[in-house]
Amino acid sequence: MKVGILYYSKTGHTLAAAKAIAEGIKQEGSQVDIINANTLEIAILKIYDGIIFGSPCWGGCITNNGVATPITKALNKLEKNSLKDKIAGVYTIYAIKGGEKTNKTLVNVIAKKGCKKIMEGPIVKAGAVLSIGKGSSISDQDIQLLKHFGQSFVK
Repeated sequence: MKVGILYYSKTGHTLAAAKAIAEGIKQEGSQVDIINANTLEIAILKIYDGIIFGSPCWGGCITNNGVATPITKALNKLEKNSLKDKIAGVYTIYAIKGGEKTNKTLVNVIAKKGCKKIMEGPIVKAGAVLSIGKGSSISDQDIQLLKHFGQSFVK
């Protein structure tokens, strides 16, 4: 299986989570690429069997359901049934609250793009409010949870 992990990260926490998920995917013998949403060329997503979307929770979900704008823009570029033959997954990094809402929003948007199989992944606490500074790192326990998600995604 070939998997793309599409993420956005301002402080590096969402990228660190993507790397942990990628490690789990590789442990199961699958291929994986980590793709920054800011540099995404939509056509590349066609080469993947599965796509995992990772977003920090922005503003505690006060606006835009917490999904980072670069992820929202990437999802908006996808045509209606562009994910119908794909497996998708989601994960969220949050500092204080709102991670559940961000994950649910991602699931709903991905479903509207035609995806039938969506794995709702970890909601991990890390960072600082409004990304003022880097804040706390992802815990070792959550790194293991993210790796397990990657493994489960490709099984």
